[in-house]
Amino acid sequence: MKDYHLFFDLDHTLWDFETNSKEALKLIFKESGLNEQIKEFSSFHMAYKNVNRKLWRMYGVGQVTKEVLRSKRFIDTLANFNIKDTALAEKLSQDYLDISPYQKNLFPGAIEMLDGLKSQNYQMHIITNGFKEVQHIKLREAGLKPYFDVILCSEEVGVNKPNPLVFNHAMDKAGVLKDKSVMIGDDYHVDYRGALDAGMKAVFFNHRGNQKIRKEDVAINQLSELQGRLSSILKD
Repeated sequence: MKDYHLFFDLDHTLWDFETNSKEALKLIFKESGLNEQIKEFSSFHMAYKNVNRKLWRMYGVGQVTKEVLRSKRFIDTLANFNIKDTALAEKLSQDYLDISPYQKNLFPGAIEMLDGLKSQNYQMHIITNGFKEVQHIKLREAGLKPYFDVILCSEEVGVNKPNPLVFNHAMDKAGVLKDKSVMIGDDYHVDYRGALDAGMKAVFFNHRGNQKIRKEDVAINQLSELQGRLSSILKD
């Protein structure tokens, strides 16, 4: 399979973003003394997730910058608890950036899958909308970096997935044609449909199981399913 190149999303596909983020936030919550101002960590965590999700959607379409996202997610989270402390929000933001990328939880079967694909001589790459300075830390700390040749963060292109420029740039860097390229990711519109619209083949990692998909869509629920499905995908 040396002629085929597999492009993976990172967060929510290989690197377990939700688990790693929660572990980092728990540490920050306690060490910053927030547990003295907010009764339950679960309340803080839920508020943060809602704010962060909204801001990432805005970032994805260019409505906010990376810097605004990073500071505003904690300012807005604290505002849910009537805490107006910009200095604290800035400290939380920096602490989160210092701690979260060093968490190492991966989706079940990720390493076994990558080992299997590597043994079949697939060439593998990363295309991520995450920020360059933290994505490389995640890959290194979680033991993922040796598996991948091209590691492309969309901010290097100046636009985010699903813009076809991102996928095209990654394929150009890998030196591969569209009909020999497969994208695997957890976001139906950003990763799956975005890759298809760019002319690639694609696999939707529907690990949440709550996305309505079309009959013709190619989807897996577990990473362990990918290797067995590729042969039929590549024949299409």
